[in-house]
Amino acid sequence: MTHSPQRTHTKSTLGSMLVALVAAAGMPAIGIATLAATSHTAIAQNTDSDDAETRRAKRTTLIAMSTPITLDVTDQPLEDIFRFIIDVTGADLEPIFLTDNVAENGMDPETEITIKVSNVPALTVLDRILLRAQRAESTGDEYTWQFTDIGTLECGPKLELNRNQRVELYDIADLLFVVPDFNNAPEFDLQSAVSAAGGGGGGGGQSPFSGGGGNITFDSQADRAQAITDLIQSTIEPDQWVDLGGDGASMTFYANSFIITAPDYIHRQIAGYSFWPARLHQIRKVNGRQQTVIKPDTKRRRKP
Repeated sequence: MTHSPQRTHTKSTLGSMLVALVAAAGMPAIGIATLAATSHTAIAQNTDSDDAETRRAKRTTLIAMSTPITLDVTDQPLEDIFRFIIDVTGADLEPIFLTDNVAENGMDPETEITIKVSNVPALTVLDRILLRAQRAESTGDEYTWQFTDIGTLECGPKLELNRNQRVELYDIADLLFVVPDFNNAPEFDLQSAVSAAGGGGGGGGQSPFSGGGGNITFDSQADRAQAITDLIQSTIEPDQWVDLGGDGASMTFYANSFIITAPDYIHRQIAGYSFWPARLHQIRKVNGRQQTVIKPDTKRRRKP
């Protein structure tokens, strides 16, 4: 198994995931309405950095992992279970084991797993197996899956997945747009205006407007960008950001965009997958953290 170096990609759109985060945080100075109006399609406009062939490979893998499987094993070696999933689905699945020459961290292929599922999509089964392996091995690291740069699906400890990073540019101009709140308008005295009109004259009387005025102040663009940065890092994989003491991801604000260097599983939490239907992305919060769950497509299973 090989790991690719960091790759720099083209611009992506944050979409409805980040809009949901910003709205939930109650940040009134940021223009949420514009993105929220199109959030049902924005989620399908991300990860444009992959070429057409790679997108097809990733989509094919997810379709294969949507295959329903039945599994009933007790104290079965982890390696055997992964081999069963690969044989049944035909998916390009790459579990990272300690026995791999390139892996500094990995799963023990002999870890015994007990699981019973019936007609459950393979992707859902994979999540359950990884959670069982994580608990059984108790390494202190979390296990998950992500795509490689060629469209295969690798899984194992996040410490190892962090070695395979890419750079994405996320345009947040719409989120930085400020919608003014004009709450300091002058008051209009209708009775005074009518009296002045009835009395005739050349318009030299007292103005019917009173009060109001003053300047409307906004947070600087840098402050608004920092607020979004803090929001992302505190809710999406907070243990992985360099700014918070991790080593899995970093982000920089530049010219209305975030430049984010991170492994695929973190980019997935931020923007989802452009090649997968929006209806199969589920956003949920667990213990104050946002999780983007990629659901299998049981309506379009890979043909044998």
